[in-house]
Amino acid sequence: MAGKGKVAIAVTAVKLGVKYGPQVWVATQAVREPVKEAVGKAMSSEKARRSALAHAKSLAEGSILKVYKGDASHWVVFSADEPVTVYPPTDMPLSTLLERADLTKRIRADEKVKPTDRAKDAATAALRRGKPNQVN
Repeated sequence: MAGKGKVAIAVTAVKLGVKYGPQVWVATQAVREPVKEAVGKAMSSEKARRSALAHAKSLAEGSILKVYKGDASHWVVFSADEPVTVYPPTDMPLSTLLERADLTKRIRADEKVKPTDRAKDAATAALRRGKPNQVN
């Protein structure tokens, strides 16, 4: 009776699917549009970040800064300390976008900007400090 346990699991899965399947279907239909919208915002922000970073790499002392206009994120490109442009384009002036922004949080074009690279750098720095279990 080697396969008896697997059959019992399959039967239980089918019973649960029949019982809760319609509820799961209704729930997925209810959250489909908000999830699509959230994924679309994240994808457009990432596309704008990549465009801004490519532009900043072509400038002398190029850097980028993430700012928000309402609930939309925008990336401002800097050449040295002067704002040049914004991705995605907006009708708001750059001075208004940068009004309350913290300019010390700019990302240099030559820095490592992937989250995995930043995590590796933080782990390496923690090891140098002699605290291998504390990564900040």
